[in-house]
Amino acid sequence: METNAQPVRFSPWYGLGLALQFLTAFPIRTAFPWTKETRKWSVYWYPAVGLLLGGLTAVQAYFLIQQSFIPPLMVSFYLFSFSVALTGGLHLDGWMDCSDAYFSYGNKEKRLEIMKDPRTGAFGVLSVLFLLSWRFLLIYESLKMAPEESWMLFLLIPFLARTGMGCLLVSAPLAKEEGMAFAMKQNVSKVSFGIYGLYFLIVGIGSWLAGMLFLVAGLTILGALFFVVSKRFATVEFGGITGDTLGASSEGMETVLWLGGWLLLSFVTG
Repeated sequence: METNAQPVRFSPWYGLGLALQFLTAFPIRTAFPWTKETRKWSVYWYPAVGLLLGGLTAVQAYFLIQQSFIPPLMVSFYLFSFSVALTGGLHLDGWMDCSDAYFSYGNKEKRLEIMKDPRTGAFGVLSVLFLLSWRFLLIYESLKMAPEESWMLFLLIPFLARTGMGCLLVSAPLAKEEGMAFAMKQNVSKVSFGIYGLYFLIVGIGSWLAGMLFLVAGLTILGALFFVVSKRFATVEFGGITGDTLGASSEGMETVLWLGGWLLLSFVTG
């Protein structure tokens, strides 16, 4: 419900607060105004939240990699666990719900009904096990193969995944006129694409200065391709986006980008 009972002084920081509450497990207890402007600005902040999540993990990765007495397997498992803890697995629920719905082989209406069921089926459990197992394996192999460059993956992948989520929210049709995705989409603007472009400019300059422009460009292209595929998949299989499909796309993109990062590092170091 919008806070229209009395005038609320708008601040872009309210949008950041909402974005942090939606995308992370940070213990933010403040009740931010639920207004059109605040919801719109929260989407503008999605890439920044991704950079924050990635930065918190990348800094630790950079320093842990320098400690030769810590086995790569232990470093990988810690960083993998830390990255999941930062979000509290918020979007893994969407991945499981979408998996249960998709593998039901029902029509779109049946699939949307399954996603509303709070219970998790066998397909949901199996799919999240495979998703996280592959992600952990790819993190470990990337760290082992190219320890000096792999910190960039920890920084960039959460950024691209949250940016992709924002792009889906802005551009994809809705599957139903209810739920969180519906509430947010009413106030999103295509101005988001221009703002996201500024984020990419900053990231591109940073990667060039760090000597990793090739790696960043490759992951960005892969992320763009995944966005196109996931948008079509959500539209064809579910009739559009929901909160669950947005969460599933973010989780799926992260794992696919880790695969792409491992392949790119293999090419660079090979």
